[in-house]
Amino acid sequence: MTCLIILLISVILPLPSVIAVSSSSSSSSSPLSIHDHDDHQESVSLMKMTRKVNPTTSLESTDTGVATNLKPWKGQTLLRHHKHHLIRNAHGILNIIGWGTLLPVGAIVARYFRKFPLELYDQWYPLHILCQSSGYLLGTLGWGIGLWLGNSSKQYTLKTHRILGILVFTFSTIQMLAVFVHPRIGDEFRKCWEIYHQIMGYALIALIIANIFQGATHQNHAEKWKWVYVGVLAILALIALALEVFRWIIKYRIQQQ
Repeated sequence: MTCLIILLISVILPLPSVIAVSSSSSSSSSPLSIHDHDDHQESVSLMKMTRKVNPTTSLESTDTGVATNLKPWKGQTLLRHHKHHLIRNAHGILNIIGWGTLLPVGAIVARYFRKFPLELYDQWYPLHILCQSSGYLLGTLGWGIGLWLGNSSKQYTLKTHRILGILVFTFSTIQMLAVFVHPRIGDEFRKCWEIYHQIMGYALIALIIANIFQGATHQNHAEKWKWVYVGVLAILALIALALEVFRWIIKYRIQQQ
């Protein structure tokens, strides 16, 4: 009868209650069961205390017996943030080198090397095309990365920077098409085309400078990015100034002869 009662209680009540009932019923016959019940209560209390101390961690037993309580989503978030940061840096570097440096260098070559009265500079056109094409490719690659960043991240949707980038890409593409559609030397539209090409080039350079500074304001360490490009512009301006002075000196000497 006692065994039947214990069996029914074990089905309805949890294990600690069964142990308590069994210990109370058989206390006279087996004195060691009291100690077993105390040990079980101590282990249950220890487990409860452990859960209260660290309720957020989940312990998982491994083959080596070492418990792990790592949170993998935090590492994945940091890795994703680091990857996004590297892509943004690549976007800025490509645009500074391509659109912000090589395209202005190509304009400097076209302005100052083309009109030098020296046979050493009669190959200015291939150098101009090399600077423009390489700058266009690098800048377009950086622009494509910027579009991907804007589409993949809600925090990177920069309307002004995006519009300026689209305008720069459009104008630079039109300028690159001039390689295939420019009038030949001696055509009646050649002079008008040269004026249009120069005005478009200067407007493109102004848009590039504005776009790079606009994008640098949204980068990490924005001041460093701005000062780096200020240094690039200063070097280009000094080169253009030196070539302008040298050009006027050559013209003055020719006029004095």
